[in-house]
Amino acid sequence: MSTVMLISAVWAVPLFGALAVRLVRSPARARALALTLAALTLAMAAVVFMRDGAQDAFASSDADVAPILFGVRYHVGVDGLSAVLLPLAALIGLSSLLAAPRAELSPRAAAQILIAQGAILGVLVSLDALVLTLFWTLSLLPLRSELQRRGERAASAAFNVVFLGSTVPLILFVIALGVLDYWSGGGGERAPFDLIRLNHSGVLGSGLLATVLGSLVLLGVLARMGCFPLHLWIPSLAERGPGPLTLVSFATPIGLFLLARLAAPLFPGLSEQAMPLLLPLGLFSSLYGAVLALSQNDLRRLLGYFWMSQQGFLLVGMAAWNTTSISGALLHAISSVFCRSGLLLIAGAIAARTGTSDIRLLGGLITRAPRMATGFLLLSAAAVGFPGTLGFVSEDLLVQGLLLTHGLATAGLLIVTALNGILLYRAFKRTFLGPPSPHLQIMRGMEDFLPRERWVSVALVVLLLLGGFAPAPLLAVRKGVVSALHRDESTIPSAH
Repeated sequence: MSTVMLISAVWAVPLFGALAVRLVRSPARARALALTLAALTLAMAAVVFMRDGAQDAFASSDADVAPILFGVRYHVGVDGLSAVLLPLAALIGLSSLLAAPRAELSPRAAAQILIAQGAILGVLVSLDALVLTLFWTLSLLPLRSELQRRGERAASAAFNVVFLGSTVPLILFVIALGVLDYWSGGGGERAPFDLIRLNHSGVLGSGLLATVLGSLVLLGVLARMGCFPLHLWIPSLAERGPGPLTLVSFATPIGLFLLARLAAPLFPGLSEQAMPLLLPLGLFSSLYGAVLALSQNDLRRLLGYFWMSQQGFLLVGMAAWNTTSISGALLHAISSVFCRSGLLLIAGAIAARTGTSDIRLLGGLITRAPRMATGFLLLSAAAVGFPGTLGFVSEDLLVQGLLLTHGLATAGLLIVTALNGILLYRAFKRTFLGPPSPHLQIMRGMEDFLPRERWVSVALVVLLLLGGFAPAPLLAVRKGVVSALHRDESTIPSAH
C-alpha cells in the first residue's frame, strides 16, 4: 500500500465508517461494527508508527502524491510527533467504545465517536493548513450536536469557549493565507496552504503580519488546551458532557501538536518571543487547576480541574524551549492521556452505576468494587509520576530541561505535582475507602468492573508501566520530535 493510501485510510476508515454505523438499527450490531472499525484504525495507526520508525527513524514520512484541487493540496504525512500520536488517538477511540456504558452507546453515539476520532486523526496527518482546519473544526461538531440535543445549556455555553476560541482563529488564519496568495498573483496554483511550502519559502516573513497570524494560531492552541483564562469548558464538560465522546474529542493533545506543527515552524521569531510569556501562564494554569480541584465534591468535575492542571504542566514544558523540556512535555502528554482517560472512564462507570458522581454521596465502594478501586489508585499514582511509570520518565525529562533556565518554575511544578497527588488520593479515599455511604439506596446496583472495562484499565496501566521500565522506543522519537519543529539546533537550546 502506498504511503498516501495508508495514511489516508487511518482517518477515512473511522470517519466514513461512522456513516455505516449510523445506518445500523440494532444497537448491538452498531456497537460491534464501531468496535471493529476502531480496532482496524488502531492497527493501521500502529503500522504507520512502525513504518515511520523503520524507514525514517521518526524524522519524516511524506506522501508520495499530493494532488492540488482549487489551490488545496491534499498533502499528508507523518513525523516523529504525529507518528506517536496516531496510535494514541486510535487507542483512545477504541477504549472509549469498549468502556462506555451500553445504555449510552446507541448507534448515534457510536457514530459520533468515530467521526470525532477520524477528524482528530486527520488533523495529525494534514500538511495543508486548510485541510487541517477543516478536520480541526469537524472534530468538535459531534460533541456540539450532542450537547444541543441533550439540552445541556451550561455545558453548551462552556463548550462555545473552546469551539469558537479554537476554530475562529484558525479559520481567520487560513483566510489570510488565501488573501495573501491572491494579492501576490498566485491564483491558488502554488498551493498557498501547504505547510511544507510555507515553512521553506518563508512567505509569511516577519514583522506585524507574522505577529498577527502567529497570534491567531497561538490563540487557537491555548483555547484547545484549556489554559487560563480559556479553561472554563474543561470542568463543565468533564461533569456534564457525554463521557466517551468528550474523552475522544479532547484527550488527544492536538493543541500541543498544533503548537509544534504550525506556530513553531512558521513563526519562529514570534514563538521565541511568546515562550517567556507562555511559561508563567502555563504555570499559573497548572497551579490554579490543582488548587480548585481540591475544593470539588463532584468526582468528574474534580478530574476536569486536574485535566486543566496537566495542560498547564505541558505548556510549561514546551515554553521552556529546549530539546529536553520539549521531549519531556510530549512524553508527559502521552502519559497524562493514559491516566486521565482511565480515571475519567472509572468516574463515568461509577456515575452510570450509582446515578451520581458526588463524592459526598459515595464512600466505601472498595467493598463492592475492589478492582475499580485498584485501577483508580494505580492510575492516580502514575498520574503524579510514580517511579516505574511513564509519568516518572516524562516528568524527569521535563524538570531537567526546565532547570537549565527556570529554577523557580521547576519549584512551582514540583508543588503542583504534590497538590495533584494530594487531590487524587483524597478523591480515592473519599470515594472508595471509609465507611459506606449513608445513601445506601444509590449503591444497590453497584457492580465491579465488567470484563471489557477491566481490559481497558489493565491495558492503560500496562502501557504506563511499559513506558516506565522500557522508555527507549518513545525516547527514540525524541530526535524526530525536534525535527518536527523545523528549527535549527542553534535556536532550540540543547540540554547537553
